[in-house]
Amino acid sequence: MGTRLTASKSSTLFLPMLLSSAAFAIIEFVLPVYGKRLGASALEIGGMFSIFSITMAVIRPLVGWAMDRFGRKRFLVLALLCRAGSLVLFALARDMAGLYLARLAQGIAASLTWVSAYAIAADLAPSDARGGAAGRVDEASARGGLYGAFAGFAILGWLPLYIGWPVLFAGYAVLAVVGAWLVWKNVPETLPVQPARIKEPRTVLSGSLFRLMVIVFVTGASMAMVSPLLLVLLQDKFTAEVSVLAMAFVPAALVSSFLPSRLGRLSDRFGRAPLMAVGLAGSGLVSLFLPGLPAIGWLVALWVLEAVGWAMASPAQEALVADITGRETRGTGYGLYSFASSLGATFGPLLGGWLYDTAGHAVPFYVNGIVLMVSVIWVLVLLSKPLESQAIV
Repeated sequence: MGTRLTASKSSTLFLPMLLSSAAFAIIEFVLPVYGKRLGASALEIGGMFSIFSITMAVIRPLVGWAMDRFGRKRFLVLALLCRAGSLVLFALARDMAGLYLARLAQGIAASLTWVSAYAIAADLAPSDARGGAAGRVDEASARGGLYGAFAGFAILGWLPLYIGWPVLFAGYAVLAVVGAWLVWKNVPETLPVQPARIKEPRTVLSGSLFRLMVIVFVTGASMAMVSPLLLVLLQDKFTAEVSVLAMAFVPAALVSSFLPSRLGRLSDRFGRAPLMAVGLAGSGLVSLFLPGLPAIGWLVALWVLEAVGWAMASPAQEALVADITGRETRGTGYGLYSFASSLGATFGPLLGGWLYDTAGHAVPFYVNGIVLMVSVIWVLVLLSKPLESQAIV
């Protein structure tokens, strides 16, 4: 009965995260293409991703620290309102400066969103169900992005770009505001404010969390090298029609939208490190084979493979942070973990853009594949050890 009640409370996060994530997929998909049409180089496109990541790297640790002292819920409400504001800026953007400003605002919103959402989900879930709870948050975001992308491509295909773009992002902003209202109305506060907790300094960086942060930094930087370049490469290799590439991604998007909560439970049964290793191995193989693909059908199969891997690995990684940290320091733990991820994602796009422009279009993808395959060994060796709860700083 208690487990069922906890699951019911946890489900209140699903709809707000789904609605507020409607723009998530189409931004990642269209932004590089839109930037290229504005005359941006690969390095400038990478810069749009880096400004987003560096903003998160700076803000996320502060958000985690504040959440452990002032509660979780208010930060998630503020996060979704900030997300709505960033979408308004996207609606108004007409040049690269406008896109950079919108990405900066989006980075602030993301800094607040994921730290608070994962902390609330972990607080509401029992210890043997955290992988499924984290997967539920990932699933809500991916499903919202999928639905939003279908609507977005329909609107952009029906209306001229100069009309469709602001209409689309204004609609996404309204959905984010609705999501914020639902959080305020339905999501419980999982860590009420206590004066004693505000005054007491806490340390949370254990050996286990530090090892995870190192791995997340390296793999995050590596994968960020290729994320802004993927559509550019595929357009050069297969077709300039974004709609064709979008349809090729649909099967993988369906996996990301409906399986993370189910596959995330595997880490609750078989351990976090093995599932993380599966995700890294899948992404590494995709990156190694992608530049040499002879036909777009192979791309569909590889994207599905990668999506299945990450539907297992991402919830395991997020649940591991909750395992390592206690409830009253969980926000700080997620903040530090997210800091490492964002810091890696800050440098990756710039390095990837430079390699793409100077060393060859395939080079960033090969480098990423090698780094991820080596990281599989790191994960199994470093994170299979017993968890350490004692802080080292």
